[in-house]
Amino acid sequence: MREVGGASKAACLVSSVVLSLLNLPNSTLAGDCEAPCAGYEFSAELKNDFVFAADPSFLTSNELQPTLTTDYYFAPSDNFKLFTSIANEAVVDPEPGENAAFQGLGTYVGELYALFDFEPLALRAGKFDTVFSLVSDADPSINGANLASAFDADERWGVEGVLGFEALDINHTIAATLFTTDRTFLSESLFTNRGRFGLSDGGAGNTEGISSVAVTLNGCKGVEPADCFDDGEFGYRFGYRHQSAGHSTPDQIDEGLSPRSEQAFFAAGTANFEIADETTLRLMGETSYISHLEGDQDDALIVTGLAALDRDRMRYIAAYSQKRNFIAGEPDSREHLFDLEAIYLSGDDTPFEGASWNLGAAYTFERDEERQDTHLFTLRATIDYAGSTEFGK
Repeated sequence: MREVGGASKAACLVSSVVLSLLNLPNSTLAGDCEAPCAGYEFSAELKNDFVFAADPSFLTSNELQPTLTTDYYFAPSDNFKLFTSIANEAVVDPEPGENAAFQGLGTYVGELYALFDFEPLALRAGKFDTVFSLVSDADPSINGANLASAFDADERWGVEGVLGFEALDINHTIAATLFTTDRTFLSESLFTNRGRFGLSDGGAGNTEGISSVAVTLNGCKGVEPADCFDDGEFGYRFGYRHQSAGHSTPDQIDEGLSPRSEQAFFAAGTANFEIADETTLRLMGETSYISHLEGDQDDALIVTGLAALDRDRMRYIAAYSQKRNFIAGEPDSREHLFDLEAIYLSGDDTPFEGASWNLGAAYTFERDEERQDTHLFTLRATIDYAGSTEFGK
């Protein structure tokens, strides 16, 4: 009864959101919006993760969960925009080896900020996901970024400035962010409450006031850096992040350890090659070194490589990630992720203008730091829809 009830709620939510978007008057593609206007981008995902083999065997499981994300923006002028992102997804993870279907779903505000655009400078202030890992931002795979993206600094309150410039026939941007962890009521969620985050939870960057900073330098040949993986010839990203030490976590208190400030450095690159008609090879690589990961005593080195072969509407992906843990006073340990995928991309061939969809399947092998192995088969279906309304037209 619990699973059926959850599925019914999710189906009703999807239906109501889609119907409301399709009935907006004077709807156009979001990219065509001319101020004053309001727009949206809606994404619905249904994903099934089946751990069909594992060592130890109790880790086998099956999890079926939806993710609904709707981004809204209001642009009263060409230089000012208000933006919010609302997500509905599983906010409580099942225990290892536990089956789940449409369980633990919660709705929360992922981002809420004001954007000021004075080309080539853009400023935003509010709650947002900070800029860091290129793999996390641009990776097109289903599971290939699972290891690298686990260390993003998302849902932070702060201010960010992005400056664009051109040099050596390459488009560059430099982004600087000052931020702190979200501890407001927006860190909670409706329906299933993930709990309000507080200073007592500890962790790097969880401090009173703004005490963390991130700086990234991006570049791309041919297009803007944000579109480099899909449309650029080659690109890069270098970055640094500092998150000040917060309060001691319960584990640190038990072990008599003091929290530490986290320092992170990374470098990433992309390259695209046309190897035949309608066939493109896209490559991405990234290396990150994080000192005092998440405010603990240990350090980590994370390396990720990905190759995507696009032929017509099919995308084939191979990815590998390794995380080496430098553990204070103990031998180092390693985590591995190997991923193979095939994804069908609809492109613009859909009944509705502004809509797209894709279907994908993935095989993923993971080995954690305790040398526990899992073999995962994933099926995923996504639908994206975008549009806008221009006022007074």
